[in-house]
Amino acid sequence: MSKLLNTAVPAVLMTASLGMVSSTVFAADLDGAKLFTEKTCHSCHGKDASTPVVAGYPSIAGQAKEYLAQQIKDIKSGARSNGQTAAMKGVMHLVSDAEIDAIAAYLSTLPYKPGRAVSKAPTKEQAAANTAAASAAASAASTTRTDPVHASGKLHDGTGEKVWMVKGGEREEALHLKPDHDNGIEVFEVCAGCHLTEGWGKPDGTFPQLAGQHQSVLIKQLADIRSKNRDNPTMYPFALPEAIGGTQAMADVTAYISKIPMNPDNGKGEWAEGTPEYEQGKKLYHDNCIKCHGENGEGNAEKFYPLIQGQHYKYMLRQFEWIRDGKRRNANPDMVKQIKGFSDKDMQMVINYVSRIKPPKEKLAPSKDWLNPDYD
Repeated sequence: MSKLLNTAVPAVLMTASLGMVSSTVFAADLDGAKLFTEKTCHSCHGKDASTPVVAGYPSIAGQAKEYLAQQIKDIKSGARSNGQTAAMKGVMHLVSDAEIDAIAAYLSTLPYKPGRAVSKAPTKEQAAANTAAASAAASAASTTRTDPVHASGKLHDGTGEKVWMVKGGEREEALHLKPDHDNGIEVFEVCAGCHLTEGWGKPDGTFPQLAGQHQSVLIKQLADIRSKNRDNPTMYPFALPEAIGGTQAMADVTAYISKIPMNPDNGKGEWAEGTPEYEQGKKLYHDNCIKCHGENGEGNAEKFYPLIQGQHYKYMLRQFEWIRDGKRRNANPDMVKQIKGFSDKDMQMVINYVSRIKPPKEKLAPSKDWLNPDYD
């Protein structure tokens, strides 16, 4: 028996060990170049990793892979929290260590070039404004968590107030400007790093679908983020004037986005039509949500109520929870009041129902494989 055990145990251990090795993903097995794009690194650092979208971001091409991997992992874990790391951490929390190593290895093979932002040369007035904005971005990124609550417990303006509709400002100006379609395409290239060139975002809820949204809603949310009336440290640096331009650019890009065909296969909740949870979600929607978002989730452009049909389930669920729990500053107070009594299960059921509302055919792309021809 003793001899049998001595021969059997190593065999068992070896089998288990081989099983572990076969199920482990190594950096060498991953495509770092593909991951660099898929994980939206290029949206900050440029397609060549040497032309960052704003001057505050570094050129990372040609750096030592060990250095790059360690810096990314430190940002992901919170060990490094200076500068613009809050924006990067919001993206990197979904990237595994093996994927980080693969991206770092890929970047280390690229030719080193001194970083240079891709923004057009600003006027003296714009340069002064950009310097102030960049300083504000660095301050916000270093003091704001990746959720919408300021680290100090107060809002960025120090008042602690929650404001649904700020008077005047860029929102009002942008709403009355005539959009430039071609410039909208150019500006959206910055946004496409996260929201994809089709504007469809991601089903995992990391980034929402923007395509087909009311222009007025897009302008309001963008203006709120720029003015810090909506906390979004991941998007904030990309929304600044030095990244996408001034108020005219806001009008241009939002008009363009509103005309992009929507994803016909958005991320949905787990309960199919006909299940008890689906039917209860439908009832909750009709009892609480129709007044603002409409019978079919079409929203109301004049009142800045978003179109929610075709939106990703996980994104809507996160926003609903933040609004219900008072964490989204620019939420409509009427909605906060309406849904404050919703349980987590109520929330999941109603959002499941909404995620299954089909947008009208004319708003949809012909298939889930459609590619935006403006970025061939």
